[in-house]
Amino acid sequence: MKTKEHQLDLRWLEAYRSQDPHFGLERMEALLALRGNPHLDCRVIHVAGTNGKGSAIATLSQLLRQAGLRVGVFTSPYLIHYNDQITINGEAISDRDLQTYLDRYQQLLQAEQSRAIFQGLTEFEVMTTIAYDYFDHEELDYVIMEVGMGGRLDSTNVCQPVLTAITSIGLDHVALLGPDLASIAREKAGIIKPGIPLVLGKLEAEASQVIEGIAIQKQAPITAYDKDYQVELEASCLSGQSFSYHSSKRETASYQVALLGHHQARNAALAISICDVLFEREGRELLSRELVDEALHQVVWPGRMEVVSQNPMILLDGAHNPHAVAPLIASLRELFPSQKKTILFTCIRTKALEEMLIQWQELENSRLILTSFEDPRAYSQEEMTAAAKYHQLEEVNWQEFLQNWQAEGDELLIVTGSLYFLSQVRPYLLKTEKSN
Repeated sequence: MKTKEHQLDLRWLEAYRSQDPHFGLERMEALLALRGNPHLDCRVIHVAGTNGKGSAIATLSQLLRQAGLRVGVFTSPYLIHYNDQITINGEAISDRDLQTYLDRYQQLLQAEQSRAIFQGLTEFEVMTTIAYDYFDHEELDYVIMEVGMGGRLDSTNVCQPVLTAITSIGLDHVALLGPDLASIAREKAGIIKPGIPLVLGKLEAEASQVIEGIAIQKQAPITAYDKDYQVELEASCLSGQSFSYHSSKRETASYQVALLGHHQARNAALAISICDVLFEREGRELLSRELVDEALHQVVWPGRMEVVSQNPMILLDGAHNPHAVAPLIASLRELFPSQKKTILFTCIRTKALEEMLIQWQELENSRLILTSFEDPRAYSQEEMTAAAKYHQLEEVNWQEFLQNWQAEGDELLIVTGSLYFLSQVRPYLLKTEKSN
C-alpha cells in the first residue's frame, strides 16, 4: 500500500494535459538535449500500429526477460496506476522515482520558460522524455517504446532504434493521420530507419505495399507476416490461444499464449519474430521452443479480453475502434457461441462511434447498452443519450448499472469501447469483487 508521503503529485504535469496531440519532434529534441540526449543511449525496439501494440509488447517483454535481460517498456494509456506507463521487467516506476523526475523536469522547464520552443509542450511529451531519461539511467538491455499515435511525428520517434515493428494498420484517428489505409500506413512507416530491421504483423495489401516500399527505399530488412513467418490458430479457449508457428529461423511447433482472443495468436507470433530477428542480428542464441512457450504462458495484459469476474462472468476489453471491435466480436462468437451477451459501451470523441455501434448491433444473441464516463475526451452523457435514442438503445449510469448487474443464467457482460473508460471501471469492479 502506498504511504502518504510517497503519493504522486501530478498537479504540475496536469497543466500540460491536452485533448489533442501536438505533433512534431522539435519540443522533444530540445527537452532531451537539456538532459544530454538520454534517448540516444537506449537500445530501443520501436513499435507502431493501429491495434495489437500493447499485447505484442507485453509478449515481447516476457520473451526478452525469459532470456535473462532487463527490459524497459513505455506504453500508454495506463489502465491501473499512472506509473504503469513506465516499467522495468514488469515493475512500474516507483512513486518516489517518478516524483524525482517530475520535480526535476518542473525545475528544468521553469528555468527555460522564456524559450518559445517549449510552448505547446504536452503531458505525453514530458512522460516520454522521462521514460527515456529513466531507462537510460537504469542501463537496460533493451527498451520497448510504444508509439502513441501515428509514428512519423509521434513523440517517441526521436530514438535511433535497433529494430522497428508495425503490428497492424486500420482506420483510426483519420482526421489526424489521413482518410485511408495508405495515408495511415505512410504515417506509421515514419518510424522505419535506414538499415534497421523492420518486422510486420498482418497488414492489408494496401498498407503493406506502402510500408514495404518505404522500407525498401531505406534499405531496412523486412520480416513480414505470412512471407517470412507463418502462424495458424489451432484452438481458442478460456485458457488462451494454441497456435502453430514457423519461420526460416524456427521449425514448426505448437505454442500457447495465455491471452484471450484468436487475434492474440498473431500478436504472439509477431513478438516471437521480433525476438528472433533481434537475437540473430545481435549474435544472441535464439530462445528454445520450451523457453518461448514458458514465456507465452506468463503473459498478462489487463483490459484485453480480461475476465474480472467469474460469477457473474464479466469481461473487459479496450477495443476502441472498428479495427479492434471486429476481432473481439469474432472471438466472442467463437468462445461464447450460445451465451446471452450484454455489451456496455462508450468511447472518446476521436473514435468512430457510429460505425462501432453498427458493428455491435450485428452480434447475435446480444443487447447493446450505452453509457458515458467522466473524462474531457469522452462523449458526454447528453451525446450518448442522443445516440441511444437514435439507435433505440438503452443508456445507463455505468456505476449504478454495474452495482445492480444480475446475470440471467450464464449471461456474459462485456465492458468495452475505451481504455480510458476501463481505467475507471476495472478498479471499481475489482473492489466490488474483493468485497464479495
